Amino acid sequence: MFERLKQQLNTVKSELEIPQSNAVIRVIGDRASGKTTYMAALARWPNANPASLVQSVTPINEVGEALIAKAQNVLEQGLELEPSDLEADAEEVNDYSFSIILKRQFSLRSSHTNLSGIPIQLNISCKDYAGEFFSDLLYQANDPKLKSYLADCMQATGIMFLVDGSTRKDADYAIGIEKFLKTLEPYDNASELRQVALVLTKCEQPDLWDKRHQPKRLADARYPQVCSKLRAWQAGTSRKIDFFATSAFGIIGTQFPEANSKQLTRSRGGVTSILKDPKRWRPFGLVAPIYWLCTGARHKQLGED
Repeated sequence: MFERLKQQLNTVKSELEIPQSNAVIRVIGDRASGKTTYMAALARWPNANPASLVQSVTPINEVGEALIAKAQNVLEQGLELEPSDLEADAEEVNDYSFSIILKRQFSLRSSHTNLSGIPIQLNISCKDYAGEFFSDLLYQANDPKLKSYLADCMQATGIMFLVDGSTRKDADYAIGIEKFLKTLEPYDNASELRQVALVLTKCEQPDLWDKRHQPKRLADARYPQVCSKLRAWQAGTSRKIDFFATSAFGIIGTQFPEANSKQLTRSRGGVTSILKDPKRWRPFGLVAPIYWLCTGARHKQLGED
């Protein structure tokens, strides 16, 4: 019994000694951008690649755990997730918390540390706003609920701006992101926000998959006006922007890869899809933007997962 207690204490001590990086993230984007599906796929982390640098993804609050149930009971049954609650106030929006452990062979190199041979832990808190939050930036600037959302975003250390890689709404999104960033400017000295990750979703689509390892070029080609607004926000400041390509569903096959999704609709606003083969469900690129928002650095291999 003494030995078992000793082992448990050593385990706790080991976990406490794991270097940690933290981020408070707000996830914004249009209704069709796939925000909740992204979060559910992250929580579920299905069919993890043994070669992945990600050791585990663990929800650490109840709403995070509920995402796993949604992934199992909805996505894995070939169904669509319900939209985020439009009526929720900023304080009531689901705030998902996760702990992501990177494997021991992972080496974290940044300006303040150089570690190898020990795990790295990323702790994130992500609020998932309804898609109307972003469209309201265009048409409902004086809405009290919108103002409360914007005030809440000022508490974030980073913004994850999700866009469906197949949409043709560059001009609309450029106006929206410019209004969003300008709204934060009067509070810039008090705000913790210094990083914005532009995340292209649904990159399992054939016209996106082949370009997934060049997210910056892909973003510039698909969203030139959005990228221009982000670079203008960054210019001459300590702010950072970066670009990522992700897929919540992933692909099937290697020699002749195909999207692991069944397309339901396609329009100017993007595509809506459901999971095709749950047994071979393996998302792509989900942790890379989170790692960057936590550390300010990129790791090439995280873009491979």
